[in-house]
Amino acid sequence: MTTSILMPLAIELPVTQVFDATSWLAQELKAQVRGAYIRPDPTTASFMIPETIMAAGVTRESIETEGRRDASIAKARFDEWCNTSGLAQAGGAAGWGATWSEHVGEFEPIITRYGRLSNFIVLPRPTASEVVAQRCADAAIFGTGRPTLLVGGETLPAALTDHILIAWNGSLEASRAVFGAAPLLRLAKRVTIFTAREYGAEAVDLNDLAVALRERGVRAPQVVFPTNEHSTGPALVMAAETHHATLIVMGAYTHSRMREAFLGGVTKHLLAHAPVPLLMSH
Repeated sequence: MTTSILMPLAIELPVTQVFDATSWLAQELKAQVRGAYIRPDPTTASFMIPETIMAAGVTRESIETEGRRDASIAKARFDEWCNTSGLAQAGGAAGWGATWSEHVGEFEPIITRYGRLSNFIVLPRPTASEVVAQRCADAAIFGTGRPTLLVGGETLPAALTDHILIAWNGSLEASRAVFGAAPLLRLAKRVTIFTAREYGAEAVDLNDLAVALRERGVRAPQVVFPTNEHSTGPALVMAAETHHATLIVMGAYTHSRMREAFLGGVTKHLLAHAPVPLLMSH
């Protein structure tokens, strides 16, 4: 059975770290990568442009021309990446490699549609100022039910599966993240379960989780608790740094998203401060 990875692309999205992470995933999992380039619908975009800009000569036709030009540039970069990463030569009988597709429209419905047909999604980790990256991450996390790998400006480890840190609180979202990440967890040299003491041992079923992971071929995990009085988000970041994690697997927005937006929240803190890539599910 071939694993599939969706890699949404757009002119506004940074790609260097995404390319690096995706090529590593594809080679380790012998996966088929779908590079889905998304460009704006000229008709829709023209309605949203202020009249002052339209008066300066921006038209539906110019938006179409610019969109096609950007797509052509992105395709050339995608092809170069396929060649340098070895994915271009991996297809055929091997059953894995990379394909390109181009789509016109809004990010959310396109990512939702194809993300639901994929095993993993890879995207840049959004910052507060990156609206398009945030829209794409939201669509992947909330709209697909698939584990989404978010990579930021951090230096990628040589292998994402050297040491996987699981952030566990017993929630549905955490469960989806962990078992969606099972193919990576089986590759891991080391697995650690992190849980905050505030949840209590009974609530998070740590022994049951460890048994379930071992039954699925995952190395016997160790369990760590925060060693200080920091709140969960900072404590998780500190644990990742202290234990030299290479990937954090966690549920996203396990409280209401509105509550996390107002109170900070573990998800928001990790998106801003995680020292390693995040694999998230909601």
